[in-house]
Amino acid sequence: MAANFFTKNKKTREQKERAKQRRQVERQYAKANEDKITVVEPANRAEMRLTKKGRFQLGSNGELTEKGKTDRLSYRYNRLMIVLGIIIVVTYVTFFVLP
Repeated sequence: MAANFFTKNKKTREQKERAKQRRQVERQYAKANEDKITVVEPANRAEMRLTKKGRFQLGSNGELTEKGKTDRLSYRYNRLMIVLGIIIVVTYVTFFVLP
C-alpha cells in the first residue's frame, strides 16, 4: 500500500512539472510571436456594447486593448465607489437621523 502511495505521488509531481514546463514554453512562444494589434473604431452593435459606445479602446482583433481594459476597470471601480458611498449615507440617515 505504501509503494502505491509513493508512485502515485511521484506521477502527480511529474505531471505538474510537465505542465509547468509547457506553460513556460507557451509564454515564451507567445512573446516571440506577438500579433500586432491596432486600435480601431467599433463597427457593430456588439463592439459598441463592449466599448460602452466607444469610450474604451478596441483592438483590431475584436477585443479591448490593455488601455481599454484598464480604463473599463477604473470606470467600473469609480461607479462602485459612488454606489457604496450612497449606500453608506442612506444607512447613516436611516439609523441615526430618522428614529
